[in-house]
Amino acid sequence: MIQDIYPHRFSLDYQVCAPREGDPVIIFQDNQVFLTQDHTYPLYGKEITEGEGEGSYQFLFSIDGQKYFLALEPSAAGRAGLEAYPVRHLRDLRPMHLAFAGYTAWHLYAWYQNNRFCGRCGSRMEPGTDERKLVCASCHYQVYPRINPCIIVAVHDGNRLLMTKYANRVVTWYVLVAGFIEVGETAEDTVRREVMEETGVKVKNIRYFHSQPWGVPGNLTLGFTAELDGSDQITVDTGELAEARWFEREEVPVPDDSVSITAALIRAFVNREF
Repeated sequence: MIQDIYPHRFSLDYQVCAPREGDPVIIFQDNQVFLTQDHTYPLYGKEITEGEGEGSYQFLFSIDGQKYFLALEPSAAGRAGLEAYPVRHLRDLRPMHLAFAGYTAWHLYAWYQNNRFCGRCGSRMEPGTDERKLVCASCHYQVYPRINPCIIVAVHDGNRLLMTKYANRVVTWYVLVAGFIEVGETAEDTVRREVMEETGVKVKNIRYFHSQPWGVPGNLTLGFTAELDGSDQITVDTGELAEARWFEREEVPVPDDSVSITAALIRAFVNREF
């Protein structure tokens, strides 16, 4: 999965610092990311002129001690030698730690963009000095990075797996039932509700599988397996799904994907791990 970057080590320890020569700078504008011709992030002091835009970079995290920064001023995107790609392109970067860096940077970028002003008094928010947070310069209200918990579940019935296709989404291939956890719900309650709402079937024996940070929608995805409980008759929620159907184990379409928990769950079923 995208977070499986061993032997590389990711550290979110917060620092107040400016980029130095050779530090990667991740640049977003709208829903695009700007990369070099080698499909990697521009470096401070190379593709980005050292000293230019002083104060317009935010420390993100470190990988193997290498600091990564976010360009707060998208004007950096206009510099020669950088090309724009859809944010989804980040998942294809290799080695894997570059993809993980990009998705995590996007998560933080969206948070910084959405919290430039205080939700209480409207004053400008400033980065914290002791930990990653934003602090109102006027009323001192504090905001921490938002993480949206959600579930994804592989519903199985013996040798069959329940798979779905989204309606009106960029993702057009078969996936698994997924959804956001609502206020007051446990993750297991969400599994039951989402499966029932989207496909009309009941589940039992819900078991935890793995979790995954997924930066594009700012998620923490909790993966589960569950067994069919009762009738296998499917009733599709056409507002969410274009299709839902049972696949025999030998017929399951396995995505060519090494980054998502969706693919990890599907491969685990095909490999008879549950």
